[in-house]
Amino acid sequence: MRWALLPTVVLPLLGLACDRGPLPVPALASTAAPTASAPAPAAPNVEDEAIACRRRVADILASPASPGAPAFDAARIEILGRARGEPVVFVREPAPVPEENLDARLVPSARLFAKERPGGRVGGLRKRHRGDPRALRALVLREGYAYTSDPADALALVTQITLPDLFDEPRIHLLRGHEIRALDRVEVRREIRYQDAAGKPADLLFGDRVAVTEAELERPLHRDLAALADEIGFERARLRHTTESAIVADLRFGETWAAALLRGDGARLSLECIAEERPIRDAVRAFQDKTAQKRRAMQAIREAVSRAVDEALPFDRPEAEPDHFRDGILRPQWMTAYLQGRDSFSFEDKRYAVFDATGRPRPPEVCVDFVLDTYERAAGTWYRARGDKPGRAVGRLDFDESGIKNRRGVISFGEFAEAKPELFEVRRFRGEERIPFGERSRFFAELRDFADEVRPGDIVSIQGEKRDKHIHQHAIFVERADPVTGFPFGLADQMKRPRRRTWEGIMAEAPKRSLFYRARPRDEVFAKIDPGAP
Repeated sequence: MRWALLPTVVLPLLGLACDRGPLPVPALASTAAPTASAPAPAAPNVEDEAIACRRRVADILASPASPGAPAFDAARIEILGRARGEPVVFVREPAPVPEENLDARLVPSARLFAKERPGGRVGGLRKRHRGDPRALRALVLREGYAYTSDPADALALVTQITLPDLFDEPRIHLLRGHEIRALDRVEVRREIRYQDAAGKPADLLFGDRVAVTEAELERPLHRDLAALADEIGFERARLRHTTESAIVADLRFGETWAAALLRGDGARLSLECIAEERPIRDAVRAFQDKTAQKRRAMQAIREAVSRAVDEALPFDRPEAEPDHFRDGILRPQWMTAYLQGRDSFSFEDKRYAVFDATGRPRPPEVCVDFVLDTYERAAGTWYRARGDKPGRAVGRLDFDESGIKNRRGVISFGEFAEAKPELFEVRRFRGEERIPFGERSRFFAELRDFADEVRPGDIVSIQGEKRDKHIHQHAIFVERADPVTGFPFGLADQMKRPRRRTWEGIMAEAPKRSLFYRARPRDEVFAKIDPGAP
């Protein structure tokens, strides 16, 4: 329902609108049928609700604030830019196990860790306590959290420490955002890993909380602000006052800022009320209505990315190829074999599969393929599986119909996007904006300052010299942004295989690269991707 994103107390005022569907009964209204002697109560007044909300906000502001995690907040964008994880808000900072509570044999290791260089010291801990998961998690996890306020340690934590390093129990539980998953320990091809009920392997990400039992995950120290942003559509949040049970925040909906009270239920947040008068509320509703289509489209896009990641579609480069000069040569070979109904094809004495073991098509992709394939797959356009008639099932979006001549090159796609202003809005980065990734702090600060220039749904191209002394371009899909800073932290790209990565994960191998251009789909594109209201 379109208006369900605002508190139900304002909904009855919209009753004259057409085709809104049944509206919920106000929380304070009687559900009994009216009688002649007992007229139905009037709908709550919006101004009265605003006054009541401001009173509740005042009560929260008068209560003691939680300490938060100021050290993490100071390094927030660098941590999100380097370590995969969730952009959570901490009520208080997770604490390490006090030295007096550690097993005596672990105290020297903890003291050594405190003296060592950030980043490398995480690997040192793992090496010292390999094969002793209880010891390692006592030293690495903070109240069960994969947490640190140092960006180098955060990167090492998610790239060098695995769940089997920390646990050997047959089942553990992981809290990510506000969702808890049970994970079972299994051995697959001689590799020990934890996986969920669907058989999907689980990684350890920054901000995760992990424990043996679900009960140990009660009373979390973080709040999942990003999930609420996805749900009700705000783009930015200024947190004014945080307690264990509530957050007073200013939320930005487009150009409109609205004071709001958020209520916590464990890690989950919900919008309790908006402490604003009718004009602000109307502006918020209008923005939610205008952007509902894109929010649904983005959910479909994220699901398409997940499918590509799960399928591990191959990068389009021949096996054992020493460089990039023949990238893109395999897909035409694959297409011929696919349309002929073959299961494999040969190229230079190497065989390549047309389908995976379950019969799903396995087209090789370069980076731009991945981005455009993602948009199209989200709209229902993709290759049919083994056993069906070969060819693409064309859904609501097919870029081939737009006259694109080369949909595989980064530079050519940028030129196409500029030539199609009805489909894309393009912004080129020039001059001093081209900060090389090697200057990480400046690079991340620029992305923070450009938060409205790089948003979820955008294609970002990077360009620069790699170790081979050649200038390379790469296309990246932006999936998610931090609701606190606007920093675009959640990226997906195709290099070796489709992956969800960070700026560090993508750009560290060639730190001379910088932002090249950004292409943003117009609302017309998102309208075709939108699967429709549930």
